Amino acid sequence: MVSGFDLIFDHVHLYCSDLDATEKWFTACFDAELLRRRTNKGAPACDLRLGGMIIFLRGQQKDETIAKPGPKHFGTDHFGFRVRDLASAASELKRRGVEFDVEPYETRPGLRVAFVRGPDDIRIELLQYDE
Repeated sequence: MVSGFDLIFDHVHLYCSDLDATEKWFTACFDAELLRRRTNKGAPACDLRLGGMIIFLRGQQKDETIAKPGPKHFGTDHFGFRVRDLASAASELKRRGVEFDVEPYETRPGLRVAFVRGPDDIRIELLQYDE
């Protein structure tokens, strides 16, 4: 636990070159529960529950190609932690030298997010939901 704020694991977000095959692999091999199918930013997507966590899978957008690791690539995009107070958490992480890719902002009423970059370009999302 980091002093000053609590972290709660929220989700894993994966970009998939073949959404259907990836969904089937998780459900067949690991008994993941399909929660819903939807569209995300013009691409097919689904949410799975596995081991008490949510895995968000997003398929390929039209004309999208596989890229090297970076802001968008196939494989793991980011994982998220829920925090009680995003401003305090961000302040403490900055004090510790953590680099922010996306500063805290409100994505919709009741949800504030930020993204930090870890070793090997691992992206970590911090989320604050209003109660």
